[in-house]
This record gives sequence, structure tokens and C-alpha cells, in this order.
Amino acid sequence: MRHLPRQAVLSIIGAVLLLAGVVLFAPGPFPRSEVRSVPGTPSLTGTPAAAATPIASPTSARPSSAASPPGAVSNDAAAMLRTHNELRSAIGAPPVRSDDRVAAAAQRHAEYLVRNSAGGHEESAGQPGFTGTSVRDRLIAQGYDATTASEVATSVGPGTAGVRSLWVLPYHRLGLMHPHAIVAGWGHAEAGGRSATVGVLVYDFGSPAPDLLRSPAAGQRVAGTWDGQEFPDVLPSGAARPVGHPVMLMAGGARAVELRSARITGPTGEIPHHVVPVIYERDYVAIVPAQPLAPGARYRVRLELTIAGSPVVEEWEFETER
Repeated sequence: MRHLPRQAVLSIIGAVLLLAGVVLFAPGPFPRSEVRSVPGTPSLTGTPAAAATPIASPTSARPSSAASPPGAVSNDAAAMLRTHNELRSAIGAPPVRSDDRVAAAAQRHAEYLVRNSAGGHEESAGQPGFTGTSVRDRLIAQGYDATTASEVATSVGPGTAGVRSLWVLPYHRLGLMHPHAIVAGWGHAEAGGRSATVGVLVYDFGSPAPDLLRSPAAGQRVAGTWDGQEFPDVLPSGAARPVGHPVMLMAGGARAVELRSARITGPTGEIPHHVVPVIYERDYVAIVPAQPLAPGARYRVRLELTIAGSPVVEEWEFETER
């Protein structure tokens, strides 16, 4: 099996993961003059040429340790980052720090998507709100030159709800939970009944990282049911939906992970599952229970793996919400 160069790995994620946002954007015209930005985030409304000038400065502020109130939703960039870090903390992933330039790149793309009734990863020069064709171009336009970056987007709900919805999707969670993600910025925009939530992530494969990350983590309580909707599709053609909560394991250090066998057991015995195709990096595996998991139950995962050429068996338990 051939492995991609480290610097290319997440660039591929940035070019493809955002496609999942396309299916979440319903087509339809809307007034361009009604675009609303996330409060507290600078809004760029000038010409494309103006986008080449950095509009924000880096910040060294640490992620907030204050947890979001249960059920609270917000379109604020800081609240979205806090939600993202809460999700990472729950599985033992290190926090990502904020940077105003990265948040501005996310905000500009969210505005572009709603202004142009668009979905996807790329922007077209000459369209309203254009700040760069690719996520890397948009980061450079804000004065941030990231070698490895990716982007995710959704039109589901308010900003913080969008962050949580993206976390459920295996191919999106891949970047959001990544052990070598070091910086993240979030943006949200609304217009004509449409909304877009965009996250931009920056990676450093030389950064300290956990040996392994599991999601759900040992002892974590998660929703037992997922509608199974993601693009690219993680489920086989014709697979029944809804399904159970996706289970993922990721190795730090960009070590190759190969799944040899998997097993999920619950109160009624073994649960059939689907193996998620590995189409991006090679440092993760993911499986999806083929049926919704029972509420308020405990499930045990057993993965027989080969990690960096060595056999490894990982076993842990998680719970489902009542």
C-alpha cells in the first residue's frame, strides 16, 4: 500500500471533505444584500483585490475552558471553537488554538457560500465575496501561510449546532478530531433563509500528539442513532438507514493503520457493522453499526489492527444516551 506524503494528506482532505457540505445546501436564490456575519468577526465586503490584504492579526489566546451550557446554540466564532474543543477534549485530543486570520478565512467563505447560493470547497473569481479559490488561498489572503490545511462546511442549524453535526460524520470527524490539528477557525453567515457554517483547520505533523484517539472514547456517552447521510457515502450502496453512531480510531504520528477485524457487542450480542472505506489518510479506521444502537446501553468495541507494521488489539466500551 502506497502512503501519501504527509504534507499532501490533509490538503486532499481540504479538497474533498467539504464536498459533504454541498449536499447540505439547498439551491435557491436569495438577496445578496442580506448576508449577516457572525458577531465579533470582521466582515469583508470589498472587492476581491481587497481580500489580498490581511484583515486580522494572529492571537495567542488559549481555548476557553468554560463549557457551553447544555443545549446552548450560538453563531459566535469563539463559541463554535469552544464547542469544537469540547468535542476534542471528550476523546482526549489536544485543544486547537484560535487565530483571528484563520477565523476570518472561515467567515469569508461562509459569506461567499450564502451570497452565491453555493456549496463546496472552491470559490470562483469575480463572484461576490471572492477571497481565494482554495482554502490555502483564502488563508494566504488573511496573512496566514499554512502548509497543510483543510475545511469543512454545513448548512445544518446555528453555528455551534453545525459544529456538532459535522463531528458525527466520519469523514468530517477525521479532520476535526485529528491529533495533529493545532489551529482552528470558525465562521457563520446567513442570508435569505440560508446559512453556512465553515471550519478551517491547520495541521502540524511535528506537533505532540496522543498515541491513539478513539471516538467515542472509553466511557463516553453518545447518541445511538445516525441518519447515515454523508458525501462521499460511508455506507455500502443500498445499506439500510438509519444506523448506529460511527466508531473511529486514529493514530498519532501519521502511522499507517490497517483494520484486520472488528467487532461491536451490546446487550443483545454482536452488532453487524459496515467498514468505512479509507479514502484519505491511512492513519485511521472507522466502522458504523449497521443498525441504530439501543438507548441507555453499553457497547464494547474490539479492533484487531496493524499499526506501523505491528499487530495491535484495541478494546474499549462506550454508552448510548437514554
